[in-house]
Amino acid sequence: MVTKILIFIIIQLVPLFVWRNLLNRKGITVDYRLILSYFIFGSWFGMMGELFLFKIIEWIFKEPIWQYRVMPIHDGITSSFGPIMWGISAVYICFHKNYQLLKIKNKNPLVLFLSESFFLLILELIFNFVAYLIFNNYYFYYFVPDLNHWSSFTNLPFWWMGYKAIVKYSTVMYKEEKLNIAIAIIILVVLYSY
Repeated sequence: MVTKILIFIIIQLVPLFVWRNLLNRKGITVDYRLILSYFIFGSWFGMMGELFLFKIIEWIFKEPIWQYRVMPIHDGITSSFGPIMWGISAVYICFHKNYQLLKIKNKNPLVLFLSESFFLLILELIFNFVAYLIFNNYYFYYFVPDLNHWSSFTNLPFWWMGYKAIVKYSTVMYKEEKLNIAIAIIILVVLYSY
């Protein structure tokens, strides 16, 4: 299992290295401290967000929308691999927000919503496909069949809110690594204790 997880992480990081190299060719340098801020914040915020959203979604729809199938914890609401998965996802958000190769010139709120939420949809689909190839199982399984259980359009508003929160608070936590790490440790200890 450890080998599969390492392969999974490496495959997730390859596009980021390619993206960074393309930025370097354009003369754009990345701020690794900002990337670290996104990673640390995302590592705990994503898992807490899933637990929080799960209760709201269960209250609204009367049934769950997703279930983790690889390393599930909390009755499949999240995964014990979550801190790494969410940290890397937050780094992708950092790159999408701060280091776009093709700038979106249209700042219309609807265009931004679609750009940000569909970016996360595509990221999740790729993540789930790669996980399926490595683990021979969905990483997360969506009960809503609109995207053949790989993901679901019902999540677009939630992803967009998560995108905005990660951008906002990773920026607030920028250069506050000690506070960010302390919060991450506290939250993750609580998450893994229950």
